Amino acid sequence: MRGKKLQLLLVGCMGLSLLAGCGKSSNPAEAMKESYSQYVDLGDYKAIKYTPTETPVTSEQVDARVNQLVTQNGTKIEKKSGVALKGDTVNIDYVGTVDGVEFQGGTTGGKGTEITLGSSGYVDNFDEQIEGHSPGETFDVKVTFPEDYGKEELNGKPAVFKTTLNFIVSTEYPELTDAFVAEKTEYKTVEEYRASVQAEMVKDQAEQDKETDKTALMDQMMETSAVKQYSQAELENQTKRLTDQMKSTASAYGMELNQYLMAIGYDADKFQEEIRTAVEKYTKRKMIICAIAEKEDINVSKAEADAKIQELLKSTGLSDVKDLNSRTGYSDQDYYYMILEEKVVDFVYSNADPKKTGSEPTTIVDTTEGGTESKTEAKTEAQTESKTENKTESQTESKSEN
Repeated sequence: MRGKKLQLLLVGCMGLSLLAGCGKSSNPAEAMKESYSQYVDLGDYKAIKYTPTETPVTSEQVDARVNQLVTQNGTKIEKKSGVALKGDTVNIDYVGTVDGVEFQGGTTGGKGTEITLGSSGYVDNFDEQIEGHSPGETFDVKVTFPEDYGKEELNGKPAVFKTTLNFIVSTEYPELTDAFVAEKTEYKTVEEYRASVQAEMVKDQAEQDKETDKTALMDQMMETSAVKQYSQAELENQTKRLTDQMKSTASAYGMELNQYLMAIGYDADKFQEEIRTAVEKYTKRKMIICAIAEKEDINVSKAEADAKIQELLKSTGLSDVKDLNSRTGYSDQDYYYMILEEKVVDFVYSNADPKKTGSEPTTIVDTTEGGTESKTEAKTEAQTESKTENKTESQTESKSEN
């Protein structure tokens, strides 16, 4: 499990620009295909049999999504009465002193600050000493800073915070009515809005299931294909580069590499072995992808690579490809490979042989109290929009049993 997590961590750091200068083609995708395909024995990658993932969307999940409209439109109320309890959000002011002297950063300056009792992150038992007080009260909160607090003048020191509880924060939520839905959405009734949410969730779940199936198919293909020969220099260079990147990350946290690895739960002694395994697995996938692309004449144009660059620039908020390359470690070859991989995965998926387990693709399962029936919903958008047929209770129960 640790090795798998490490592989996921490293994939985001792996550049693909290891074949720069390899191959005769000036197109990076063509150069990769030419360089890698000769070292791969492809297994079956067409008509791979698999059972499609069909994850049901429950009525509880739909209700939770619908209720988000209510929670997003809550109104904060300042309660000036009552008693503060654990879990409450409160607005407080305080002035902190050590040995009777105020210290920097130890006061709200009368501007008030909101904390949730029990999870504020304040030192010692600060939150607990506010519990039981009422708005308008002023009282002392006595704490002791930890020895390693990080500020020499505060490390291990007892402190007193003169605290005023201004008010308890409460939230009032609107009622989920047709009028509320009509005001906040493009739909006229709660029923219409719920139906739209349900259709969107079924569609989104179908897309997630599709990606799950693609991953499973590629894993199967990896098992049946073999790499005859790796470039040892390439593996060593990649391992060193990733080790250096991990060292840089550790340094950013003020740690040595071994300290950082321990902090994120990895065995420092086995790190090089695990990183080498991760690099080899990643490289194997890349070589197989390129071999399939070569055999099926799957190509990437400069226009497609340029479009991918623009897409990444937009998603990162950067404006220049040089900044993007500097930030990510990418090269021109990376953008070509991203598209090549997408095309190959789609090719393998579209040519796979799904083993259907039933006639109904996706269901909305009613898990509300007193309800055990399943309402069949079509997986495609066109089917989702079609009217739902009425079914007798016996038919529904029969479908659930199946």
